[in-house]
Amino acid sequence: GMKKIISCILTVLMLFMCTSSPVWAEEVQSDVTGENKKTVIGVSVYDLDDAEVRAFRNYFENYAGVSFEVEFLYSSSINTAEEEIDFNELHKRNVKGIISFLSSDLEEVLPVCKEYGMYYVRGSGTISDEMYEKVKDNPYFLGTIGPSVETEMEAAAKMTEYFASDDQNKQNHYIIACGGTGTGNEMHRLRTISMLNRLQEIYGLSYDKPVEQLADAKDIEQIETGSDIKITLAPGYPSRDKLDKKLADLINTGEYNVVLSVLGANGFINVIDDYEEENDTDVLLGVIDCFTEDTYELFNTRGYAGTERLNYLVGKYGAIVAPSFVSMENALAGFSEDYRDDGNAFQLNQSFWVADSEESFNKQYALSVGMYDNTYSVEDMMKVMKFYTPETDFEEFRNFTEK
Repeated sequence: GMKKIISCILTVLMLFMCTSSPVWAEEVQSDVTGENKKTVIGVSVYDLDDAEVRAFRNYFENYAGVSFEVEFLYSSSINTAEEEIDFNELHKRNVKGIISFLSSDLEEVLPVCKEYGMYYVRGSGTISDEMYEKVKDNPYFLGTIGPSVETEMEAAAKMTEYFASDDQNKQNHYIIACGGTGTGNEMHRLRTISMLNRLQEIYGLSYDKPVEQLADAKDIEQIETGSDIKITLAPGYPSRDKLDKKLADLINTGEYNVVLSVLGANGFINVIDDYEEENDTDVLLGVIDCFTEDTYELFNTRGYAGTERLNYLVGKYGAIVAPSFVSMENALAGFSEDYRDDGNAFQLNQSFWVADSEESFNKQYALSVGMYDNTYSVEDMMKVMKFYTPETDFEEFRNFTEK
């Protein structure tokens, strides 16, 4: 039945389904020598068109791949269960390892990796302690690298503070675009909880329900704050749930001047632009997203009367995927045993970047896309790759990752 199909799909690592053929997006670089000796790494993503995925891909291909002669093979967007290809396909393509950006069920995926002798690393995210305990001793599971739960919550709290701590006269009214908080997106839930907690502390509010319960919002919900300050939750995603329409209805009441978002603003920025233009007013916007070409544009173009369209960004950046690449290269060079944490898969934490002006954005963004001056440069990578630097060890890799 359906369950069997689903588990079957997970087992093929969710790498091979798509709505239209070709399943693989591949950068084939002509091989001058005629020998195809390049390492091939599989990358599983949720959506190849997503700006964050494009930023990761740019780093992999145009920086890491070029420098270390590696080819990357991508899964297409995963939409339907109809098309699947046998796991052998990866074998045929000579894929020896997978960097995953999906939150797939590792209990299903990892035994298959072991069977095929393929390494697997979670490239930019965490897993629950419960899941970690179940899979940590699989020798083909390298580990997880990404912002921890604490990092996520702290990032959301700091962003909230940025707007609320200046509001001495208590004149701000907030919309929280809370994404999938009520529909199972754990990261969105943590960010929403953290924003609500911080607003409560800064303004001394008394909510009518526990914050955890409020964060389960499935629909627009104006929170009882015990004060004049308005806080309204607007859950949903831009494409699927018409978030832009929901936000337009709220913003057009004229009662809100700050939007805090747990997800990128691309799908609804036009709503804010239009409202500002029509009403000669500035709506402040803070998002947890990623340093991408899209957020570059938001910081580098001006809104109503020359005001900033985006006031605060906290998030990942293209080069944040460097440590997952390094860990895979070390494993493929035969050193996976040297990179265990007490014999188990590692769990490493990375920090987000923060920008609150065009200048601070551009300075950091350059370090994510820069060919010569990069936050994770080729030179630094080689220092933590045993093939190039035999004396390097796991502690040095940890420091490189968690800097």
